Amino acid sequence: MDMTLTVELSRSERELVLNILHVSPEVEKKLVSTRITGNRYHVEFSTAELQGIISGLASESNHTDDRTLARAYDELREKLEKLIDKGTP
Repeated sequence: MDMTLTVELSRSERELVLNILHVSPEVEKKLVSTRITGNRYHVEFSTAELQGIISGLASESNHTDDRTLARAYDELREKLEKLIDKGTP
C-alpha cells in the first residue's frame, strides 16, 4: 500500500522541486495548486511520488556545477528521506 505523507516546504524548497527536470505532472500540479499557510506549503504526496522527487533531487545535485544549489538539493533530499523513514512502519 502506498502511504500518503504531508510534506512541509518553504518557498525555496518548493521552487527546487518545481525546477527538477523530470518532475511528474501530478507532483507539479500539486505544488502549483497548493496555497501557502504560515509561510509554508503543506503538500500531500504518496511515498512513490516522494521517491520520484528524491531521485530527481539527487540527479539535479549530481549535474549542477553550482555547489550552493547542489547543497540545497541534497539537504531537501535528506529531509524527504527522513520523512519517508519516519512515516514508514
